[in-house]
Amino acid sequence: MIKQVSKWVGVAAVALAASTSVQAQNVTLRFSNWLPPTHPMVTEMLNPWAKDVEQATEGRVKIQVLPPLGNPASHYDLVRNGVADMTIGVHSYTPERFKLTEMVELPMTAENAQVNSLAYWRTYQKYFMGKNEHAGTKLLGAWVPGSYQLWTAAKVDSLDKLDGTKIRIPGVLVERIAKLLGLVSISSTLTEAYDQISRGIIDGMFQNYTTVIDFNLARFMPNLFVLPGGFSASSQFMVVNERSWQRISEADRAAIDALSGEALVKRFSGIWQKNNMAAFDRLSAEGIKVHRIEGEQLEAMKTKLAVIEQQWLSEAKGVEAQEALNFYRAELDRVAAELGVPKD
Repeated sequence: MIKQVSKWVGVAAVALAASTSVQAQNVTLRFSNWLPPTHPMVTEMLNPWAKDVEQATEGRVKIQVLPPLGNPASHYDLVRNGVADMTIGVHSYTPERFKLTEMVELPMTAENAQVNSLAYWRTYQKYFMGKNEHAGTKLLGAWVPGSYQLWTAAKVDSLDKLDGTKIRIPGVLVERIAKLLGLVSISSTLTEAYDQISRGIIDGMFQNYTTVIDFNLARFMPNLFVLPGGFSASSQFMVVNERSWQRISEADRAAIDALSGEALVKRFSGIWQKNNMAAFDRLSAEGIKVHRIEGEQLEAMKTKLAVIEQQWLSEAKGVEAQEALNFYRAELDRVAAELGVPKD
């Protein structure tokens, strides 16, 4: 009798262990989304990627996209602290916190979003990933949505005529650029930009082409200054809470890894680049006045903005910053050649 009971206890224990193992492999990740649900980052990037994750894990890992659980600037901490499992964010929304990511915000790098993003990601992996800037989370990818150009309400033909103009800026490095250009900086997130420009709180902003279309900003800013390589760029990221990541089986983590990293960066930035090109064509057709900075004015701009690079080099502690920057700039050319496209 004792042997029979022991036998059934053993069978039950094995069954319970198997059941627990199956349950442990089925995970729903809560994704806090602060963007409008119709934004291309949601409809063209996040949602299709989430479906691919579910398919690659045979339905064991699902991503549930939720309305924002906090303001845009809080989203990294929401994931780090486990309030949400995943999110997309913008590094510069938390000034000075992600100092190494500011490398991609430097002026005059590459306007092509995919070229810039791949060069940035490869540099970040090689020089910065081990510095644990994203502690408590797993960084699934970091990219740029294209370069920032300068949009203004004032219909002027020279940057010199913008002295004192109120410009929305997304972070510290862009604020420094604005100051060097004689602009007055007003810090805000992208979701606040429409209200600010429509009410005249600001007179313009640094922004990429697609975002100007997506947030209906063009009618308030009909004047555009274009700098080769851009005045700056925005570093965007996707992270998952480390504890949430460990809840996923090893095999399913490998499947998600295959869709992340460089694959994710290339995918998302490729969509940004396609949309930017279409947006620029549309804006040009709608009568946006474009002023290209070139010739002597371009040389003067390079001289004026050179200090921005030196400041970042001095502030990027614990890394071979100059070596990383040299690698990044060389990688911009390599990636452009690899893709067979111009940088700008």
